[in-house]
Amino acid sequence: MPYRRTATKQYSQRRRRTRLETWRSRKWGEVKYPRGTQPVVVETKIESLVQGQPATRTIVIKEGLGVKKPEEVKAIMKALEIKAASELPADAKAEFSIYLPKTRRKPIKFVAVGRQPIEPRLVLPPGGFDVPEYLREDIKEEWRKHPKRKTATDLEAMAYLMSASALGPFDKEHHRIYLYLARKYLKKKGWKKFAGGMAFLNEYKSLTDYEKHLLQKLKDRIWKLQQKDLKERQKRAKKLLKEVEGK
Repeated sequence: MPYRRTATKQYSQRRRRTRLETWRSRKWGEVKYPRGTQPVVVETKIESLVQGQPATRTIVIKEGLGVKKPEEVKAIMKALEIKAASELPADAKAEFSIYLPKTRRKPIKFVAVGRQPIEPRLVLPPGGFDVPEYLREDIKEEWRKHPKRKTATDLEAMAYLMSASALGPFDKEHHRIYLYLARKYLKKKGWKKFAGGMAFLNEYKSLTDYEKHLLQKLKDRIWKLQQKDLKERQKRAKKLLKEVEGK
């Protein structure tokens, strides 16, 4: 007799999804909210330090939020505070504005700060292009393996030069350093042979003493900039926490 699973709630019933109503507004366009509630829109301005200067980005949440009573906004406020604390680093603050657009109530505004540890950030030259996410992850892995380092890693130097290549051609020495680091990285990722279009990398197996000096100088500069950024962010985190707790 073939096995036949007995129908249960787990298999026989589909999850009920909350049906959303749509309301069109001039300011936010389509706003979607659960049926039987009043729509809620949340505007969030997240401020953090970028290259030593405050930078702000705005996020608008206009789908899935709604309340039956104005008092229920407190629960949304609490959820937003928890979200900011669990997702933002301690040097970032979020300025929330909660709107009840179908009412005449003024927006409810409050500030929350991040509570996550402040970690070092990858240093890239101003104006250069960003590096791939997989490279960032590999650099973070190196940081975890060498927590007591006092200079930047070779991979950080490669990322810096990769980004700087968008600003103009390198001199002879830094061109060789970049290709040497690229070859070293590819070998670490499993490349055993450089042939075909990549055969030119075989010319960059080593550096001269002067090129080694330039590489170390670059790594020390990156480290210095990274530590300066870290101290500025830690100082800002203490100030933000004091401001929030002092209210």
